[in-house]
Amino acid sequence: MVLASAVARPPARRLALLSLSLSLSTATVDEAFLAGNAHYARGELDEAREAYNDCLRAEPDRTDCAINLASVLVDLGPQHEALAEALYRRVLAAEDKHAADAAYNLGLLLQDRKGDDATREAAIMYQRATASDPRRWDAWANMATALSELKFNLRAVEPFQRAILILEETQQAAPHQAVEGTDEYLGQLYYGLGMALSALSDDECTELAAAPDTLLIGLDAEGGASAVPGGAARVCRENALNALRTSATLQPDEPQAEHMLQALLSEGGDGDDGSLSRASPQFVRKLFDDFSDTFDTQLEALKYRVPQMVAEVVGALVTMRGEPYASAFDAGCGTGLAGPLLRPHVSGALVGVDLSEKMLERAATLRQGDAPTSPRVYDKLFAADLLTLQRRDVLPGGGGDVGVDLVTAADVLVYFGELRELLGAFAALSALGGDLVFSCERATADEAPQGWRLRPSGRFAHTKAYVVASAADAGYSLVGYREIVPRYENGEPVPGQLFTFRRGGP
Repeated sequence: MVLASAVARPPARRLALLSLSLSLSTATVDEAFLAGNAHYARGELDEAREAYNDCLRAEPDRTDCAINLASVLVDLGPQHEALAEALYRRVLAAEDKHAADAAYNLGLLLQDRKGDDATREAAIMYQRATASDPRRWDAWANMATALSELKFNLRAVEPFQRAILILEETQQAAPHQAVEGTDEYLGQLYYGLGMALSALSDDECTELAAAPDTLLIGLDAEGGASAVPGGAARVCRENALNALRTSATLQPDEPQAEHMLQALLSEGGDGDDGSLSRASPQFVRKLFDDFSDTFDTQLEALKYRVPQMVAEVVGALVTMRGEPYASAFDAGCGTGLAGPLLRPHVSGALVGVDLSEKMLERAATLRQGDAPTSPRVYDKLFAADLLTLQRRDVLPGGGGDVGVDLVTAADVLVYFGELRELLGAFAALSALGGDLVFSCERATADEAPQGWRLRPSGRFAHTKAYVVASAADAGYSLVGYREIVPRYENGEPVPGQLFTFRRGGP
């Protein structure tokens, strides 16, 4: 599932400046090392780089200078990462007292690089750091996030728990020594733990419950789950709920934990009372801001093809019309996956709106050709809540009174349960006879008696009958429908549906 990262890494995460080592050091080398530290502390990265280089020129095998130079290079930008990585690996090969710091910093560099291979090696680097210092909570935390990113949720549980225990013990035993921002970190860690537990299969829960060092709460007196109603799966679920509740308490201003808590409650039948009728704008904005850099890549891994499906329908509609649409509105456009596919079918303005400004920054880079001077794909992009839009907001050049000819929404309705308000907002933006094409996840009437339900993934699913009735209330008539597979989740196809409506009748 596409969710926000479980843990934000410590602010001073790359350069834990190493202390002065006097052994086998000349005064000149020591001065260069200390000068580099002083420059770095003042944010003078170029000067720090020169000082550490002076240190290494005088003493090439000095690993404290090498690791700090590498960290400065990382902060100077991506163009220096190859040299930084080589320096970290040189320190690792030396296997001296600085190897653990090099492993941790290299892990951060690799994890930021993304990709399964880099993330897998990052987890190994964090493991090396914790082997050297088992009380290093930040290495445990980042190991857990790396394993979660790789979908190794069972393996992620223990490092999440270890990081939590270390932080809580330090906070309780020595409050004056507690890490700054402990509550925020704990909130993020509990969120990651809750999500990892909620993703476990029944067999994985059984394995976790049977582990001799398990920290699951609610097992029977012998440390097992056989006597617990619902068995190990129930124990995992209750622990996941408790972790998400704790996260929501520690971070009341962060929407992810509360939203996913409601999603998990709905799956167990002890939630989903209709009180959560849409994902909060704060939740959606945070979710997509966090994943803006890797959004397209992650969707490829999920075999996500909704923008292509929407564009195919739009192309067929244009063929029947005999002309392109004069204007189009890409609702929840994100990074602009649908934009280049819609552009050939729109002769006039193509406008995109999304809650995430970081997503829109990427959409703004899209052009209709390879040349830097090619026209942009979107004529207008802006951040807004879809329910607040007016016609005058949508079209550039004062054409808002006419309304748009085409509204599309690829995988947007999954963040809304009750649809009447949203479809009414689309109708208010649309020209008479304008078309509306959108996807949503599909639920049966048994699964969603009220027409929609919140799934454990944090997304809403709808019945076909409910969508058609809601659209009719907004003044739309059904023109086309087909069942689709919008993406795969844990290797399984997600049931979806693709609708085409027309405002004012066929």
